[in-house]
Amino acid sequence: MKVFDVSIKSRVVIIIPEPDLAANTIWNELKSQSYFKETDQLFDGSVVYQHNKYPNDIKIIRSKKDGVGSNHLDLEIEAELYIFASRHRAASGTPALLIHPTGNWNQITLDGREKELSYTSATALKFGFQNLITKQEEFDLEEFKVDMEVTHHGPTELKTPLIFMELGSSEEYWVHKKAALAVGQAIIETAEQFVQRGKFQGESFVGFGGNHYAYRFRKHVLLDEKTHISHIAAKHTLDNLTEEIILEAFEKTIEEPKGALIDKKGARSEQRKNIIDIVEGNGKECIQI
Repeated sequence: MKVFDVSIKSRVVIIIPEPDLAANTIWNELKSQSYFKETDQLFDGSVVYQHNKYPNDIKIIRSKKDGVGSNHLDLEIEAELYIFASRHRAASGTPALLIHPTGNWNQITLDGREKELSYTSATALKFGFQNLITKQEEFDLEEFKVDMEVTHHGPTELKTPLIFMELGSSEEYWVHKKAALAVGQAIIETAEQFVQRGKFQGESFVGFGGNHYAYRFRKHVLLDEKTHISHIAAKHTLDNLTEEIILEAFEKTIEEPKGALIDKKGARSEQRKNIIDIVEGNGKECIQI
């Protein structure tokens, strides 16, 4: 079979960054389960795979760049959503399954541009978070935490909405085959749900306040079926938020957010006032949780 470089069109494209050990473990586990088959396309010199049930709607590619620096994807790919398989690193080394959008509210945290956010989908984030929780239970991964992280790191330059779904938080767990398969299946099911979704019926919000693992927002998303949250700014970023970056979080969420959710215990009064003034001044509502 002749293999050649062509533009890739798919509603959802799953990204496996080659330099990422956890992503490669996830991909190896998925390949062993025969969810995908080879196509005659190439991306970054590697064969593109298509989903067996949704061959035109879900594809999986390998990128030569690390996930945080994969700003070249839009040059050859036309898609509605990217899902990045990724490692998560934390000093604690806590085993974890995680999900988040990307961007830098202030300074660059790890690649991407300063004061720039990615496009993202609150629907995909909710699907993905729920699927990680389901897989944690299904695979009996009690030692693994499931968390929704705040917005951080790159890429920020892509025009295609994206989410990261991660396996953490140290090399020991980046090669954990059962956990990798759990994340991989959660990614596939998230892609399938995104493809099958109808008109958005929920309520989308941008989050402000709290710590890196967004406990209060995590709880709100789980308890309220209608609530979907896209970008989240942690407390340590709030002092330097500009009107421009706050509005960018709204503009780059494909389900138009109706307002802001503010973690009232995770933000000082002056921080809350600044956010409320900007958000309400632009015709959106603020809810303190």
